[in-house]
Amino acid sequence: MTNVTPTPFMAPAQLLGSMWSALPSWMPIPGLGMLANNAFVHAGREPMLVDTGAGLFGDAFIQTLGSVVDPADLRWIWLSHADPDHTGNLARILELAPQARVLVGLLGQAKLQLSGMDVSRCQVLMPGDEIIIGGRRLRAVRPPCYDAPETLGFHDETGVLYAVDTFGAVLPEAAASLEDIDESTLRDGLVTWGAIDAPWQADLEPTLRARRFGAVERLAPERVLTAHLPLGLRSGRRLAQAAMAASQRLPGDMVALEAAVAAHAAQSLAETEVA
Repeated sequence: MTNVTPTPFMAPAQLLGSMWSALPSWMPIPGLGMLANNAFVHAGREPMLVDTGAGLFGDAFIQTLGSVVDPADLRWIWLSHADPDHTGNLARILELAPQARVLVGLLGQAKLQLSGMDVSRCQVLMPGDEIIIGGRRLRAVRPPCYDAPETLGFHDETGVLYAVDTFGAVLPEAAASLEDIDESTLRDGLVTWGAIDAPWQADLEPTLRARRFGAVERLAPERVLTAHLPLGLRSGRRLAQAAMAASQRLPGDMVALEAAVAAHAAQSLAETEVA
């Protein structure tokens, strides 16, 4: 029997409150499940787009962004890192948003330049740097987990934390809300994503692991925005505790995950040969 891979799709914009909206999409991870891929918009006095989604969504991403704010009104684009699921529509958005500047880490800017992009509208930030946007103070922070060394999230004075790829989870199917995901499924999904996106977590000493995730607990953000998890109101404390528990399972679960991926690859090859 041939397995049917789910289709990537762009969901409607979702209002989060306090001028924030999410631009959610979903992408299949063959043989494992579905992964959320979120961008965010703050439609304040100086509208800011946070990451630009995957290029495969193209027109759908632009239309979803336009349902929240006119792209021409954007003043800032926060680019967390230079992975294609975060930069996919950057060039097109820069054409539509002539006044927007790109906030990005030093290595992120270098990667954009190496890809052939004009970086004259980039403004480099480093961890700990602060910037005022529309009267809000944002501090650039390094999230607990990341897959690219240039990764920068932020914490603003209203209590919003953008954790980028941290707290991502591969789930059995797309979900409208984080509240629809039970703790066991969430933890399993966090383990799978951690093993794929940041396998170095398996080598962390327990004290360092506790320090990384404990920082989010101590920060106690009012809302956590994350690129690869369904949207919801779950507190930073609960997410940090779930991620901490998941990361402790990584060393053992890496073996099981690698076996599952190998089995899926073998099955796909067999089906191709039969066809």
